[in-house]
Amino acid sequence: MSGRVWSGFKKKRAPRQVWGDWQAANEASDVESAEKYASELLEVAPEVFFSWFEAGLLSKARGNWPESAQRNQRALELFTEREAAEFGGASPAAWNLGIAATALGDWATARTAWTAYGLAGFDDGAGPIDDDCGMAPVRINPDRASLPHQLLPAAGETEVVWCWRRSPAHAVISSVPMPESGHRFRDVLLHDGEPQGTRLYEGREVSVFNELERLEASEIPTWQAQITGAEQSDLQVLADTLGRRGLGVDEWSGIRMMCSDCSHGSPREGHDHAAPASDAFVLGLAGHESDLDQLIDEWRRSRPTVEVVSLELLW
Repeated sequence: MSGRVWSGFKKKRAPRQVWGDWQAANEASDVESAEKYASELLEVAPEVFFSWFEAGLLSKARGNWPESAQRNQRALELFTEREAAEFGGASPAAWNLGIAATALGDWATARTAWTAYGLAGFDDGAGPIDDDCGMAPVRINPDRASLPHQLLPAAGETEVVWCWRRSPAHAVISSVPMPESGHRFRDVLLHDGEPQGTRLYEGREVSVFNELERLEASEIPTWQAQITGAEQSDLQVLADTLGRRGLGVDEWSGIRMMCSDCSHGSPREGHDHAAPASDAFVLGLAGHESDLDQLIDEWRRSRPTVEVVSLELLW
């Protein structure tokens, strides 16, 4: 009888070996190997929090939300006092589970995840989360990955837009994005929770979050208007008027085009990015033509010096 060992009997490798290969794959940006070693890690260390958490991070980076939810759910179940001490009490797996559940529209699981993370007010009911979580800037089409092997959304050019945050992981665009971004006013975005730079809001610095995915695409058209003879106070009245009707307006003539380094930090630091000079205000508008025409006409009646030089549909 031959002493050859049947190849079907494969000896499991030590967790330390698999962990080393996993880290090497991350450093080498080798996603195929990373996926293989993540699965192997779950086999050789199935009762370890970090096995499921790291595997869940990879699923998150690749946008595989069902797998991310399953892996982070298991990581949350394995979260012990030892890990709690390391992470300051809150499980990062709970946060990533909340993101994955939001992407899937699994609001019951999302509520459970936010509560497990230590956030109050999400434990009632199982319906969609649509809370007022304040204003937040979100970087659409982010130009830098924040996780190894991350798939970045690529609808167009990178831009930081202001949003109405409706939960810890999703927000609605309140700005009028530039058409080159491929986004519109009232797009619904899934966003990450790790700060990637800051912006000023009402005199205080707030964190910028990166878009992970567009959950709902808006069909509200984007327009560009050039207006002369107006003051900033006039533009504020126009913004208030349009806002009450659910329409959008942004002063594009004041947009500061920043380099990537400044965008990911604080725009107040480093070199300046001056807006181009212009004799007219350039406005980005969001709405249907009939609504915009009516409200702009009403606004102009009491402002004889204001002239709308052009109103152009962009997309």
